[in-house]
Amino acid sequence: MRLSFQQILLLGLITAAAYSRDSAGQDILQQQISIRAENVPLQQVLTEIEAKANIRFAYSRSLIPVKESVQIVANQEALASILNRVLHPLQIEYSITNRQIVLRRRKTASLKVPAEEDDATFGIVTAPEDITLTGNVVDEKSGEALPGVSILVKNTSRGTTTDQNGNFRLDVPSGEATLVFSYVGYLAREIVVGSQTTFRVSLSPDTKALEEVVVVGYGTQSKRNVTGSVAKVDLKRTETLPNTNVTQALRGTIAGVQFTDNGRPGQGGSIYIRGLRSITASNNPLIVVDGAFFNGSLADISPNDIESVEVLKDASASAIYGSRAANGVILVTTKQGKTEKPTIRFNTYYGVQSFAHKIQLLTPERYIKKFLDYRTQNDQVSNPADIENYLQPLELENYRNGTTIDPWDEITQKATIQSYELSIGARSERSSYYLSAGYTDEKGLIFGDRAKRITLRSNVDTKITSWLNVGITSQFSQRDLSGIEASTSSAAQLSPYATLYFDEAKTDPIPYPQTDNLILHPKFNALTNQNESIYNNLFANFYAIVNLPIEGLKYRLNYSPNFRWAHNYNFSPVYVKNSINRLGSGSKYNEENFDWVVENILTYNTHFGDKHNLDVTLLYGANAFNFNSTQASGSNFFNDVLGWNNLSLAEVQTSNTDAYKQAGISSMARINYRFMERYLLTFTARRDGTSVFGKNNKYGVFPSAALAWIASDESFFQSVSWMDMLKFRISYGLVGNQAVSPYSSLSQMESTRYVYGDGGPTTTGIYLSTIPNSNLKWEKTTAANLAVDFSVLKGRIGGTVEVYNLDTRDLLLDRSIPVMTGFSKIRTNVGATNNKGLEITLNTVNVKGAQFSWTSDIVFSTNRNRIVKLYGNDADGDGVEDNDISNRWFIGEPLGVLYDYVRDGIYQEGDELPKGYKPGFVRVKDLNGDGIFNASDRQVVGQSQPKYRWGFTNTFNYNGFSLSVFVNSLLGWQKNNSFFLDPSKIFTGRSLNFADVGWWTAENKSNTRPSLVFTNPLGLGFYESRDFVRIQDVSLSYTFKNDLLSRYKMASARVYLSSKNLATFTNWTGWDPESGYASDVSGSADRVGFPTPRSIVLGVNLSF
Repeated sequence: MRLSFQQILLLGLITAAAYSRDSAGQDILQQQISIRAENVPLQQVLTEIEAKANIRFAYSRSLIPVKESVQIVANQEALASILNRVLHPLQIEYSITNRQIVLRRRKTASLKVPAEEDDATFGIVTAPEDITLTGNVVDEKSGEALPGVSILVKNTSRGTTTDQNGNFRLDVPSGEATLVFSYVGYLAREIVVGSQTTFRVSLSPDTKALEEVVVVGYGTQSKRNVTGSVAKVDLKRTETLPNTNVTQALRGTIAGVQFTDNGRPGQGGSIYIRGLRSITASNNPLIVVDGAFFNGSLADISPNDIESVEVLKDASASAIYGSRAANGVILVTTKQGKTEKPTIRFNTYYGVQSFAHKIQLLTPERYIKKFLDYRTQNDQVSNPADIENYLQPLELENYRNGTTIDPWDEITQKATIQSYELSIGARSERSSYYLSAGYTDEKGLIFGDRAKRITLRSNVDTKITSWLNVGITSQFSQRDLSGIEASTSSAAQLSPYATLYFDEAKTDPIPYPQTDNLILHPKFNALTNQNESIYNNLFANFYAIVNLPIEGLKYRLNYSPNFRWAHNYNFSPVYVKNSINRLGSGSKYNEENFDWVVENILTYNTHFGDKHNLDVTLLYGANAFNFNSTQASGSNFFNDVLGWNNLSLAEVQTSNTDAYKQAGISSMARINYRFMERYLLTFTARRDGTSVFGKNNKYGVFPSAALAWIASDESFFQSVSWMDMLKFRISYGLVGNQAVSPYSSLSQMESTRYVYGDGGPTTTGIYLSTIPNSNLKWEKTTAANLAVDFSVLKGRIGGTVEVYNLDTRDLLLDRSIPVMTGFSKIRTNVGATNNKGLEITLNTVNVKGAQFSWTSDIVFSTNRNRIVKLYGNDADGDGVEDNDISNRWFIGEPLGVLYDYVRDGIYQEGDELPKGYKPGFVRVKDLNGDGIFNASDRQVVGQSQPKYRWGFTNTFNYNGFSLSVFVNSLLGWQKNNSFFLDPSKIFTGRSLNFADVGWWTAENKSNTRPSLVFTNPLGLGFYESRDFVRIQDVSLSYTFKNDLLSRYKMASARVYLSSKNLATFTNWTGWDPESGYASDVSGSADRVGFPTPRSIVLGVNLSF
């Protein structure tokens, strides 16, 4: 017989599987345990062995003498030896299936009985036949199948688990048996078998939120036992939303966390936890993915690969990360296989995007009126009949023909968003895996704005022996942000009568579509230039877990390398026509980042008696960061056919390189102690060393402590029937901030070029640019937190109320020094800030019926930030520390304040006018009463960070349908919106467009808007409220019933229709108050910015 290669391979796999199972059984039998039992029932001994060896026994109580008394004394003896000593005298033999030990009576132990009771065939005693039960377990609310539900025959070790479809099969001794159904996150349920053989069981979610398991630094804990401030993001709500970045799930859903983005595809945005602490160092939180520091962008990670996201907000929770945790910590845990049967999931959505808000520019009619009003206010002849004399030649033909354009339409593209994610995962007795691949393509509203992302993930965990686990969590991602976007700033100033192209096909743009050449065609660079911008991220965490011989003692080794590389290539080809003489320019920028972290972690869990529980975590680790970049540029190309691929063709060539390294070491200890499961204590201390600080302050120690009391467990609370849980928490600790450039404490050098004499040679020189500071050290934040967690009315209402105080000192600032030293400033530790705040989280179950339910989630937070101290200077000797007015830093005021004159309306005709002023100019208050308007009349007029944040989510479920509506709001903040509001910045008398916000005229005597000829002699800012209330997310989904899915061999299926940014209520003039575009900086490329899209998507989630 000939064997094919496939047959041989299959035979090998079967043989390997057989040996693998054999090996697994041997590992179980070889593990050593200790046990002492004297004249106790066999059942009690078996139960004790189950607990110590982490195995299960399966047997028939009618065949196995479980009440028989046995005795055994063993100290660290192999399980096989113990089983032989206990079972053999009772004529019991055993076999191993997975981690289950099946017991049976020996065949030679058949007992003869009197003839009249003989078995008709064999004449032996036969046990009663087991009853075979089958059934299905589902979620009570959604009807979704629950895989992995544990089903146990009460008071026995016999049991099973549900498969991927929630189905089970189990043999029980008799109809008197009671089945116990249990599943993580659900209330356990008991059912008496009786005469039933088929079951459909529904489990109710456990509404006590504090019973859930949350990820904390270097481990997990029951939320009930958490003493610090840890918030978990509800990712279930976001499964039907087109979130391309997991940070979008943080917006308005976690009290004290602020997330804002810029509305562009593929961008990350900014995250602040409990306000701003630092003036010059980073305020970004630490990101930890699968237990390892993650220095990439969260935009690199597919949201579909994420199992959970936790936010560590106070010092007790975050001090375990020491010098990197001053701004809070975000923990991201990716998915693992869960079920024995491989689960295949496919998630996809496709949608279209439109303007959530379109800035209203001047209509053609208003554009014409603008010219007439301007000329009147500028004391020029203003005759509507002569309007053609006021327009430019490139506008005239369109004006005469009645041809107009909408500038926004000219730079808009068809905006779509689509995503495809495929994953497979499974878990067996010895291993688990999760593999996924994803592709996302998002086209923004503005021409040329696009982002594409590819993600690959492989998470594998394997149990090598009974004492060793090894695994890896890894991912690769590539983000392609190539392309050049149209200029929104140019479009905002484009005349409605502009002529944009030489040809009707719109392929040859007129470089300057308005005769005075003030603005470039908004799509000129996007159409003529080239760009390739690609970011790659390869991240992994290799780990090994060793169960040491001492019970409860484990060692874990982590090695986490992260390699990131990116390039940004640009080329502007030769363009010598249409009055433009551009000789071409190009550049190639490449960068590489390589970071690694090694951590040795020792954990010990034990208990003393029935009242004391202790777990200890110890860590020692090292880390390093490496960066290098190279940029080559060229200009004046005699031949541009090869673009950036041959910069040597350029007449002028330049190159720049950059690199840095930094390293650190860490050690940490954490102790969690529980007394009577209601008095909780956590103590943490971490010592960090880093190369970025001065030689006298390389190391820092960051301790914290926390206490919690579960008051509802006290005996005097038992009579309060409506109180489910009441827990008080208090914490205090120190965390640090090392987010500064690597060589801040050292002397740094810069180069300069100097020409000696008229026509002399150019010489390049190097000079010291900074003075060293060997005492430079961490910014430190001392954090205090007081909180109460509660749940009442059987979980109908629950939540958390927290207050906190954060004192940050040793701020890293550049302090002025006498110029006689040869330097003007030195980076040093001075200054302090303070943050105080209140956070409220409320979760309610408003309606809970058999078919319909309605739940609400409310979060509210407020943060009061202020500068406590700066340099300590008191130049005027008044006993009060001086402010830093040039940087807008004021003692007692928040970071990022708005400092300016106080507006007092608009000067009207007949008013007494200051010299050089006209009616329609802005009036300001003379605060010091000296009759002169100067810098002494300025004060703080607002702040750039919101005072209040809140979010409100309502979820309705009915018979498979689910509707979720999320409203988000930020209040109490402003920004200078001069580009749209200040006439002096937008050339109102020229052929330029601008936002139609109105203006003062003699007929329309506005008291808020200045005239078109306002010159802003005092340099006033034009501040506008960024307050908004937004319907952020709306999602309607339907989950198909299991009986329908089973026909198509599917485990679950859901279809949904979702929308983001459905409606925004605000007075902000720009695109979006949250992103806050519209800079007051003249010439800034972001003066107008990018619009926030409103998206509507249709999606499907499938699993098999």
